[in-house]
Amino acid sequence: MANSARLRRECRHALRAERLDLKIVVGGFYAPPVKFGYDSPQRLDARRTRSDSRDGAVPAHPSSVVDVMMSSVTDDSWRPLGVDDDDAVAEYDALHDDVPEWMTGAFWAWVLSAITHNRSYRDGSGRVPMLDVVLAEQMCQQLRIYLPNLRSSAVSAARGDSQLTSALQRLRVHPHPLQIADYLLAHDGHGDRDELEGILERSKSAWRIGQRAGRPGLERRVPSGVQVAVDAVIARSGRAGARLARAWEELHGLGGNPSEAYRLAIQAVEDAAIPVVSPKNSAATLGTVLKQIEDQKNWALPLAREDARAATGSTVVALMRMIWHGHRDRHGGQSTGPEDNVSQEEAAVAVSTAVVLVSWFSAGLVRRSTD
Repeated sequence: MANSARLRRECRHALRAERLDLKIVVGGFYAPPVKFGYDSPQRLDARRTRSDSRDGAVPAHPSSVVDVMMSSVTDDSWRPLGVDDDDAVAEYDALHDDVPEWMTGAFWAWVLSAITHNRSYRDGSGRVPMLDVVLAEQMCQQLRIYLPNLRSSAVSAARGDSQLTSALQRLRVHPHPLQIADYLLAHDGHGDRDELEGILERSKSAWRIGQRAGRPGLERRVPSGVQVAVDAVIARSGRAGARLARAWEELHGLGGNPSEAYRLAIQAVEDAAIPVVSPKNSAATLGTVLKQIEDQKNWALPLAREDARAATGSTVVALMRMIWHGHRDRHGGQSTGPEDNVSQEEAAVAVSTAVVLVSWFSAGLVRRSTD
């Protein structure tokens, strides 16, 4: 009986320990994630030990049923009741651009914290939250947001509340709210980065916090394995890696430039390929490297077995030709309108192909046969 009672208590504790983060907007304001009696593992162990001591039982081992149950429930694996078949899971896990409704309250609460700093009373008797006017003005000037004059020499709770309310009202009408978060990340806003990252992740945002132009900023979310692989190529590829990193930022960063991403992808491949294929040609380009490899006909990848229909050397040439020929806005006088600029999809193809080519050339995998 004592063991059964203890098991029931452990199950109740485990259920109370589940943290259910629900997407709720109440009356336009954010309702914080509902926590059904969240207990830390330390508090749970202490409570379990006290209960077992009262029963005269041996305290439960850390690997008891509670710990197993707790370890199986994470924010990543939990989904709402009823979201269980493949179609429902795919719909729930789909990423969302901009700021979806269920993210609105928490997002603007973070923005408010990021433009708030504490100012001291003149007599030093305390501090009060007020608008960081310099930060807010400079942001609005760069993002083209109208902001009334909110400067104030007075320090008071009432004045601070008035400043912050007015500023937030103006910011909320901006048609691209993620630009505001991106600016505040890059310019040392006062909001907590981990808090914003959590909001983005739980809300299934298509954006995450990364690095752009050497500063924190928003970048498009990609599968973690892809990001790890790209980071590894960038880290070990020297100048080509640095150029590839900039191409990645232009492709995936908020307000990126597909044409610039494509141009940098081509240059990254040139940085990696020219020292291998044409080290003495100071005027070499991807086009000349491509022609040299084709003419010499003895470049290949180190695969023991090849299919004649997709020889490794031909594959390298095909990838290089694809992005070289596809770069249709590299010369002046050819574009007739915005529709002729490089698209996001074209830039994605070029950058992902450049990652492969830079990786191969930088690792010495593209070799000229000595046979």
